[in-house]
Amino acid sequence: MKNTNNDYEKMNELYDQYEQKVYYVAYSILGNVQQSEDVTQETFISLYQHLHKVSRLNTQDLKRYIMRIAKNKAIDSYRRNKRQETLLNKYQNEASEVVDENIEDWEQQLMSEDTIDELLATIAESSKQVFKYKVFYNLPYSEISKVMGITEANAGKQRCHL
Repeated sequence: MKNTNNDYEKMNELYDQYEQKVYYVAYSILGNVQQSEDVTQETFISLYQHLHKVSRLNTQDLKRYIMRIAKNKAIDSYRRNKRQETLLNKYQNEASEVVDENIEDWEQQLMSEDTIDELLATIAESSKQVFKYKVFYNLPYSEISKVMGITEANAGKQRCHL
């Protein structure tokens, strides 16, 4: 379609006449100023793209046509909002579940460390050392025996008392 001065004048006329009505329709559906302004703009862009249809309509049909475009665009925007809201809620629920799981894991780990500390308090000092070297440093009994100055058999026996 050619851009002519008549098209520009026709769009200005339509905008002046229907902009507030289009905005009102959009706002009544969306309840949001920014989104209603966006829908108003989209409505007039769509109207411009179909300007050849508009020129054949009488005044009453033209008004219905414009309002239908506005209503449909507002409903589409409303549906997009609901989908985004649903996705956001789903993400937030999943994120809070992950946080809850991590807290439970942390609490379980904390309880395990407390339990280990209590158990270590009840055993002999030499057994504590063997336990620490084995668990925390992952040393074999041969290395533990060298570090502690005891036989490998003795280091192995110390673990049996745990």
